[in-house]
Formats: sequence, structure tokens, C-alpha cells
Amino acid sequence: MLNLLDRFALAHTQVTRFNADLKEIVGPDQKFGAKVELKLTPRDMPRDGDVAQFQVTARLLCRGHREGSETIEPLFNVELILQAVYRQFAGDEVDFETFTAYHGSLTRQLYPLIHHQLKPVFEQFGLDQVKLPYDLPGHGSDTVSQRQVH
Repeated sequence: MLNLLDRFALAHTQVTRFNADLKEIVGPDQKFGAKVELKLTPRDMPRDGDVAQFQVTARLLCRGHREGSETIEPLFNVELILQAVYRQFAGDEVDFETFTAYHGSLTRQLYPLIHHQLKPVFEQFGLDQVKLPYDLPGHGSDTVSQRQVH
């Protein structure tokens, strides 16, 4: 598998959409579950001189629900769309088809960026016990997670 992080540098990021709705107060002892979905969509971009570059749209959606009842109105919804531009800095030139085939390898870099954007929002909503995949044991968190969300 080709790891694009060995050949591409993150040149620019921009949040293009951010929606967060807390439907009701969630007490610190209230049990709930959450589902996190991350979708990456690569897009072709014009070359920057002699350098290949591509855009990746990262869309993260997190929905919380009362434990055991995923069909009821969610307790909270959080949606973040982040645009990331990658420029090639090493190796043989990568075409868009190859970039598209291996763009999943960029998740390791995009999750921390998304985490940085969302962690303060969860804390402001009183949902600081929510752990994104980046927080899970073995992924950089020093504390034991109270609730694992993935």
C-alpha cells in the first residue's frame, strides 16, 4: 500500500462547514452512545507550476443518542467539513487515479486536525467524555477513556 504521507505535504486547510446542535442537556452521568463517520473525498486540482497537488474534503459527522435507542431524535449532531490541499514533495509523480486509490492513508494526519477543531466544542457542550478515534487507547491519549466512540 502506498502511504501518501511519504510523498505529499499538507499545504493548506480550511473549515468550510461547521454545524453543532445539542438537542438537550446531557448530564455527566447520563449514558449515551455516539457514532462517528469520516468520509474523505479526493478532488483533482490544477498543478502548481511543476508540482502535483490534490484536494481532500474530509466530512466528519458525529451523532449522539441515548444508550440503547438509536432511532430516537439524537441528543446531539456535530458536522465538520474540512478542505485539505496536499502538494507532492517527493517520489515519482502521482496521478489523480493513484491518489484516489490511496487517499485513505491521509486519515492519520487528518484525524488530529479534526480532533483539534472538535474537542473544544465537545467541552463547551458538556460532552468532554466523548472520545474521537484519535483519543482511543493506543492513539495518543494518556487518559483512560470514559466512553469510547468510533
